[in-house]
Amino acid sequence: MGQNLSLSEKFADTSKATLAPWDRNADIILGIAWACSLYGIGMIWCAVALLRRWANSDRGANLFSVLAAFVLSSGWPVILAYFAFSGR
Repeated sequence: MGQNLSLSEKFADTSKATLAPWDRNADIILGIAWACSLYGIGMIWCAVALLRRWANSDRGANLFSVLAAFVLSSGWPVILAYFAFSGR
């Protein structure tokens, strides 16, 4: 049962192993796709949060406010900081 735990042959040193160029490019593209999707999720979340905040005010939400929320949500990290520091 435990015969394969003590092999007499040496293992290859894999500390200097690198990715093939096509694998490296695929990993870079996959990382960019993940980052873009997370950025898009943040934009949608902040646009909905802005619209919810504006709809609760006396102005209400209209087509202009929806378009403005999606344009402003492109800088969603700044909006998150605004939400964190505003008392409302």
